[in-house]
Amino acid sequence: MASSWSTYFNEITDNAPGSSVAARLQISGSKVSYWRRGVRPPSPREAVHIARAYGRNPLEGLVAAGYLEAADVADQVSVIAHTLADYTDVELAQEVLRRTQS
Repeated sequence: MASSWSTYFNEITDNAPGSSVAARLQISGSKVSYWRRGVRPPSPREAVHIARAYGRNPLEGLVAAGYLEAADVADQVSVIAHTLADYTDVELAQEVLRRTQS
């Protein structure tokens, strides 16, 4: 069963292959698999590490992992799910260019 953590994790990693996510985070592929499938959440330390590795606010990771309630950090962070329709064609093209240059 998917959890808010797995949704968040898959979103911020852009559903990248597990091996590349594991390499980026310097963790085992089995942890990536557990998190991706929502089998178990990360520890608080892992949630912070993951959020930072993907340029996200650590509080956002802690909320997604269930360690904090959104109301606890309402003035600090908001977790918003975006779709491609939320971005202009120029923004999408810039992101594609950024990713191809990495």
